[in-house]
Amino acid sequence: MPQLETTHRELLDLQRAMLDDQHFKSLCLAHGLPWSPAEGYEPRWYGGPASKDVELLFLMAEPGPITPTEAKKLLPAINHDSWLRDRNLILQEHYWRLNLKTLCSYVWPENTEQMMEKHLAGSCTFWMSLPHGSTTKSVPKPLITYFSNTYLREFLGLFPNALFLAAGRKARDRLRGLGIDYEHCWAFTRPGCNRHKARESWADAGKALASAMTQRSIGERRANGANADAIDSVSR
Repeated sequence: MPQLETTHRELLDLQRAMLDDQHFKSLCLAHGLPWSPAEGYEPRWYGGPASKDVELLFLMAEPGPITPTEAKKLLPAINHDSWLRDRNLILQEHYWRLNLKTLCSYVWPENTEQMMEKHLAGSCTFWMSLPHGSTTKSVPKPLITYFSNTYLREFLGLFPNALFLAAGRKARDRLRGLGIDYEHCWAFTRPGCNRHKARESWADAGKALASAMTQRSIGERRANGANADAIDSVSR
C-alpha cells in the first residue's frame, strides 16, 4: 500500500471519496443496487497501473450481468480482477470477452493475448454493481447522471496519456456528455454484437487505435531525439 499511495494517490483519494459519499450510497440503495464494499460491491475499485502509464482505456457501459460461473466466485467477478485469466472463453456466458479480443486483434495484430494481458488484465471496472438477473437497462438515470458528473469525469481526467474507446451507444453518450475525445465501436454484448456491422466497427476502431498509438510513439521518439540533440549541443 505505501507504494500505491505514491503511484495511485489521486485514484485512491477519489475512491475514498466515493466510499464516503452517503448521497451516492443512498441513491444506490434506493434503486436496489447493492452496496457492500467488503464483498466487492460499491465502490468498485480501479486495479490497473499508475494512471500516467495507461495508454488505452475502454469504456464498456454494459459488459453484462454476473454470470452463473462468476457467481460461484463472486468477489473476483464483481471486481473484474484480472478478468482475462481463469476464464473459459469457450463458455457462452463469456462471449463478450471474445468480441473484445476481436477488436484487440486489430490494435495488436501480433501477440494479441499477451498485449491484452499487459494492457487490460490488471484493469478493474469503476462503476456500479447490478443485482443478479439485472441488465444495464436497469440502471436508473439519476444514478448514471450523478456518477458520471461526480466521479467518472474526474476519474477519466486522471489518465492524461490514455486514448479512450467507447464501446456501445451508452458508453459513447457518456463520454460525449463529458466532452471527452474517443474512438467508438459497437457494443461487445447482445443484441447488437451479432450484426455484421458490429464486427466491422471493431475492426475500424481497432485499426484507428493502433494508428493513433503508432503516431504517438513516433512523436515521442522524435521529441526525445530532439531533446537529446539539444542536450548534446549544449554539452559541446
